[in-house]
Amino acid sequence: MADKSHISETDIIARYFAPLAAETPGAFSLRDDAGLIQPPDGMDVVLTTDVILSGVHFLESGAPQDVAYKALAVNVSDLCAKGADPAVYLLSLALPDNPEERWLEGIREGLAEAQTDFGCTLLGGDTVRTPGPATLSITAAGYVPKGQMVHRFGAGEGDMVYVTGTIGDAALGLLLSQGANAAKGSLSADQVAFLRERYRRPQPRIAAIEIVRAHANAAMDVSDGLAGDFFKLCAASGVGGSIDAAKVPTSEAAASWITVQPERFHNAITGGDDYEILLTVSRNASADIETACAQAGIDVSPIGRILSADSGVEILDENGNPLELSQKSFSHF
Repeated sequence: MADKSHISETDIIARYFAPLAAETPGAFSLRDDAGLIQPPDGMDVVLTTDVILSGVHFLESGAPQDVAYKALAVNVSDLCAKGADPAVYLLSLALPDNPEERWLEGIREGLAEAQTDFGCTLLGGDTVRTPGPATLSITAAGYVPKGQMVHRFGAGEGDMVYVTGTIGDAALGLLLSQGANAAKGSLSADQVAFLRERYRRPQPRIAAIEIVRAHANAAMDVSDGLAGDFFKLCAASGVGGSIDAAKVPTSEAAASWITVQPERFHNAITGGDDYEILLTVSRNASADIETACAQAGIDVSPIGRILSADSGVEILDENGNPLELSQKSFSHF
């Protein structure tokens, strides 16, 4: 039976969140109402923030450990794409009245696991009560050598376009979690579990941080869908570009489903939640980045090129014709 006893904000902070800040010098054990960041000499501070909302970014039935892990992961993914090493984060938590303590404990556990995986710790934050769905908002800070932050607006004509990992797993995993049925016989039980896990527990590309910093002209994480995010990168850079759909990397599980139901490829490239890194590099640096990624154990695939602004932005099918997409990416509005 759920514990419905009243718990105060002070109790929540002391019991569940102060332990997460124990190793953060500027957190002051969460006994102050602000935190302190002292970046190492020669470093810039990169800041990013993301909100995840019950029923929008995670399923209401989702385990709190997964919810918390994902909340931190999506922010760290942004830092990775900027070439910044994760350092600290702020957490704002909006909770329904009298939250279940086992749910709070799950949030703590998920954040603790994510902190260990990503190398960052809690600096501070806020907790409030809400009549609406539970909401987690995280602002993460990372460090990058001065002047070396990688922007999404740095792509230039002639650049090669790369993406790490595989695309579409999380979008297909969400469909499965929402009750969609894969074509009969197309997916094994292990493949279904793999796709669902890719949605529940995104893995930011920590190992790619230095590679992005050293080789990328432009980069962003793939959060809203590869197609839409590529359009955003090109727009920010004032360039055109094309992606070859046949070169977009997919996992064995995703490919198995797409082979039987080709329309699922559109879900894969527009659904989002991949948290891979989309980046452009100068043509003469393509071999260098492929070698660096291989040495770091990171799968990376060349999928397109950057063109002149008047060429437009397109996703091309196997015959070189533009794909018709009803939507390019996930959108809140």
